[in-house]
Amino acid sequence: MLSRREVLAAGGVALAGGVAGCGGSLPAPDATFDAPTTAWPTTGYDPQATGHAPTGPSEGTVSWSVSRGSLDPPLYGALAPPVVADGTVYVTGVATHYYRPDDFTSPLAAIDAESGSVRWVEGFADGLGGGPAVVGDDHETVVVGSYDGTLHAVGSDGSSEWAADLGGRLGTPTAYGNRLYVESGNGRLHAVGSDGNRLWTADRPGALELLVGPDEPVETTMPVADDRGVYAAFTPFEREREAVVVLGYDHGGGRRWRTVLDGRYGRSPNGLAVTDDTLYATVGGTVYALDADTGKERWRFVTGSEAAGPPTVDGERVYVGAKNLYALSRTDGGERWRVVNEAPPSHDRDPTTLPYLARPPVADGRVYLRTGAVDAADGTRLWGGDADEWLQSGNYFAEPYYRRPMASPVITEEAMYLTHAHHGVVKVA
Repeated sequence: MLSRREVLAAGGVALAGGVAGCGGSLPAPDATFDAPTTAWPTTGYDPQATGHAPTGPSEGTVSWSVSRGSLDPPLYGALAPPVVADGTVYVTGVATHYYRPDDFTSPLAAIDAESGSVRWVEGFADGLGGGPAVVGDDHETVVVGSYDGTLHAVGSDGSSEWAADLGGRLGTPTAYGNRLYVESGNGRLHAVGSDGNRLWTADRPGALELLVGPDEPVETTMPVADDRGVYAAFTPFEREREAVVVLGYDHGGGRRWRTVLDGRYGRSPNGLAVTDDTLYATVGGTVYALDADTGKERWRFVTGSEAAGPPTVDGERVYVGAKNLYALSRTDGGERWRVVNEAPPSHDRDPTTLPYLARPPVADGRVYLRTGAVDAADGTRLWGGDADEWLQSGNYFAEPYYRRPMASPVITEEAMYLTHAHHGVVKVA
C-alpha cells in the first residue's frame, strides 16, 4: 500500500486525478476493439464490459473439465471468470476472507482450449486479488493483480515480463488499447502502460481526504472504459458506508464527475458496463443506469436480493443475475422477463439454491446462463439442461460461494468455458 509520503513524493501526478475538474495531460489511448469470435480476452469481453459478443455456441455438452486438485499448485481460492485467447484458457484462484493469502498460493493457470490439457501454472504466494486480462496485439501477455498491490504481466509461456508496485489489494484489470486500468483496495484507480509504467493514480476521496482521511480497505469492482474515459466504483470511507461512490475520469486521470448511489439494498459495487450514453452499475441488489457524461441517475431496478452480479448489455436489454436472471429495458429499466431460480438461497449443501450472480454473456439472441442458454427475447430455455444437471452435482458447502457465482461462463463462437466452485474449469461445446 502506498503511504501518504510516497504519494506526495510522486510530485502531484498521483494527486492530479483526485481533484475534480483537473484534466490530465496524457492523450487518450488508441483502443480499437476488433470484437473477436474466437477469444474472450477480458472479464467483460470488451473494454466497456458489455459482455456482448458477435456469436456464441448454439448447443453443447460437457467436453472436458479440469479439477481444482489436478494442478500444481492446486486451483484453490475463489475462481475468477476465465478469459480465452489464442487457443488458451486462463484462470486464477483469488484470495478472499475465506481463502487467506497466507493459507495457500494463488494460481494462474493456462489450459489448452481444445483438449483441456494444462500448459502451465504459476503460483503467487502473496495471493491474487482478481481475474486475468489478456493484452497485446497478439494476445501474448496475461496481466493479474495481487493481494499485495503488485500488477504482474506474464507471457503466454508463463514467464514473468514485468511487475508494477501500485499498493493496495488489486482487483481485475481492464485493458483499453495499450493501457490497463485497475482499482485498488485503498480506494485508488491506477492507469498503467502495457510496458508496466504507471501513468497516473487517481485517489477516490480527493486530495484533501488523501492527506487527512484513513487508508482503510474499501470494496472495489473492475473499471470499464470508452472513448470518453474510465469509470470506477468503490465503497466509501466509514462516514458514508451505506453507499457506493461511482466516478468518471478522462483518460488523463482528471475527474469528470462523482455520484453516490444508495446502498440500502446492499452496498457492494458488483459490476459496471458502459454503452454509447449510459453507464450501468450494480450496487448490492440494485441495478442503476447513469448518464455516462454526467453521472446523473436515469433509472434503478431493485432485484430484491442482497447481491446482484455484473450487468451485460445488448441493443435492447440489460441482463443481470441476482437470485433470478433478469432482462431489463435499456430505456427505462422495466422488467422484460426473468428466469426464476429453483429455490431461495440458503447455506445448505445444495448448489441448486445458489443465486445467478455471474456476468451473463450475450450473443446471437441468446443469453448464456451457467452451462446453457436462454432466448434473449423472452427467457425461454434453448439448451443446456443435461449439462446443468451435471454442473449441480456435488456435495459442498454453499456458504463460501453465496455472494459469488457457482459458475462463471464466457463464450467463443464454438464453445462455452466456465469456472465452477466445485468442478474447477469446464468446457461446454
